[in-house]
Amino acid sequence: MNFIIENKQQRQKLYAYLTPYLEQAKSKNHHMAILFLKIRDLRQLEINIGYDALELISKKIQARLLFCIKTYDLVLPIALDTFVVIIPKILNQGHIQMVAERISREVQTSIKTSQESVKLTPIIGIASTETAQYNEKELYLNALIAFENGNETGAFCTSYQSEFKQQMKKIWNVKKDIDLAIHDNQFELYFQPKIDLKQMKICGAEALIRWNHPQHGMRSPLDFIPIAEKSGQIQLITEWVIKSALQHLSQILAEMPDFVLSINICANDLNSKELVLLLEDSLSIWNVPAKNLVIEVTESTIMRDAKSSFQQLEKVRKIGVGISIDDFGTGYSSLAYFKKIPATELKIDKSFVDNLLENSNDRHIVSLIIFLARRFDLKVVAEGIETKEILEEIRHLQADYAQGFYFAKPLGYQEFIEWCKTF
Repeated sequence: MNFIIENKQQRQKLYAYLTPYLEQAKSKNHHMAILFLKIRDLRQLEINIGYDALELISKKIQARLLFCIKTYDLVLPIALDTFVVIIPKILNQGHIQMVAERISREVQTSIKTSQESVKLTPIIGIASTETAQYNEKELYLNALIAFENGNETGAFCTSYQSEFKQQMKKIWNVKKDIDLAIHDNQFELYFQPKIDLKQMKICGAEALIRWNHPQHGMRSPLDFIPIAEKSGQIQLITEWVIKSALQHLSQILAEMPDFVLSINICANDLNSKELVLLLEDSLSIWNVPAKNLVIEVTESTIMRDAKSSFQQLEKVRKIGVGISIDDFGTGYSSLAYFKKIPATELKIDKSFVDNLLENSNDRHIVSLIIFLARRFDLKVVAEGIETKEILEEIRHLQADYAQGFYFAKPLGYQEFIEWCKTF
């Protein structure tokens, strides 16, 4: 059956298919369910293998779906990468979850084309009449909401839950408010001091974004950065951070010419072709030497696409900007990694520093990281210094720099400047 939803009229056709199943389920007092299934990134394959091969893959997926269900169940192709599966009678939620998991396993098996073998990743949203009151529009909407939740969290199969609607509303409101925040200058930078452990004096800081929301007050980056990354708004935020950070840095350098400021870069930023140009332009506008700026990027971000990340970081290094590997030790650390990455600095993750005095394994790991960093001509920053005892141990292990609440929490710009005068 070739059934493609392209507009409202086609959506009505889907409802027309659902209506008799819903009426039958209601009259016989049993529940039914639908699965909304989409193959992640399948459309991007068209560039490599062409439309005809993509259409063939879609037909093979449909055949696999039919293989997984009973004869009285129905598969409706919505698009080449999207399908709705109607299951007219379910025993319970466990039954529909089992069907969805079987479909997921079957679809994930590689499909061979004339050109290559393709590995597929399905995302499935599940909804049943237990939460949709035998209403075709609500049933389909709930399946879509479950799918979106799974797409956000990375789950292959997600059953609809009533709180998903509230979560989606919250995400939508954050997306909408981010645009206003940029326009109305609601974002602020806070600065956490970075201390030179040999001279025990301030040598720089890490710039951290905060959102001074007019209704909700000061919001943590955890409340909005992940949403901005998925919505594509992160590049606007990063542009604001870079320009604002360099504006502040230009003022700081007038008093502390060796001061180095770090800013955080996410995966979307690292993959952007505009990053290096943005850095160059912003450094030029505020007349800041590149050596006074460092970008921080996590190991996991780099290793999403190591080859591309290394190439981009090489370009950043060529313009003179430093590179710090954040949360080091928690991800993909290896000798090969040390050899290839164009970094200038490593930041030892707080999780190793916290138990440095009590856990000999953590102490050995920190000592080893510092030893390797020395061999590869990298500076080392210890994060999360909260006590004098840990500070002394980190100094004994010969880390170069330290950050943490022992020195100061992240401070607003004016408060940070005053703090620097008294440290």
